[in-house]
Amino acid sequence: MRLGAIHRPPPASVPLLAARARLDLMTAPKSVDWHAAAPANGDALGNDTAGCCVEAWDYQEECLRLANAMGSTWRPTSEMVLTRYARLTGYDPATGQPDDGTDTAVDTTDLCGKGLEINDQLLDVPHWTLLDPANLEHMKMAVAYFGAVAMTLNLPIALQDLDFDKAPGTGPDWVPGSWGMHRVGSGKYDGDTFTIRTWGLDKPVHPETLELILVAAEARVSERWLTATGLAPSGLDMDALMSDRTRLAA
Repeated sequence: MRLGAIHRPPPASVPLLAARARLDLMTAPKSVDWHAAAPANGDALGNDTAGCCVEAWDYQEECLRLANAMGSTWRPTSEMVLTRYARLTGYDPATGQPDDGTDTAVDTTDLCGKGLEINDQLLDVPHWTLLDPANLEHMKMAVAYFGAVAMTLNLPIALQDLDFDKAPGTGPDWVPGSWGMHRVGSGKYDGDTFTIRTWGLDKPVHPETLELILVAAEARVSERWLTATGLAPSGLDMDALMSDRTRLAA
């Protein structure tokens, strides 16, 4: 399996979700499962051979939204993911080079400016908000109200067995980043245990392990999702989000 996230802080115009909604007035549900409507099917979407994890999650997130908000059975393909990877990074599917991964800020700037390319149409253009990686309650609320969160993980070699459900150990194999950076996402949690989707698999992550490896989290606010589901956190300020998008575009 391949990694491929190049972590970079977002532009200054991207706000915390807590600055655009009254999360302090809310309590997250004890559990949420948006994955059930679009079960993991083992399709790594090209991320088994190319470092396209960032783009793979973009499409997995849209799959979860469509399945839950629209009852859609649409599934992304490796071709879609690799086409986006090529456009953002210069990757050539014919040669497999360059294959150095994707800058996360470049990807989400593009996603929230142009949307995703699906059947030559722009399916959705979400707003970009950030989450405090140390605040699990806010991450849960983002999953509950927006369908999913994107996560950037700094993985240790000890997790190459993909057993994310184990507590952190000690020694050099548990040093964050000793394997590398990886973009995943989650639309499911139970208590403090989030289930991530990566390489076409659903993997519960031990809360202490998530605390060790999580370096960044984002909530992409989809107006289409909000309209279809009727879900929204308290005090969600769409006018401010529109202004944020204008500043990002500038």
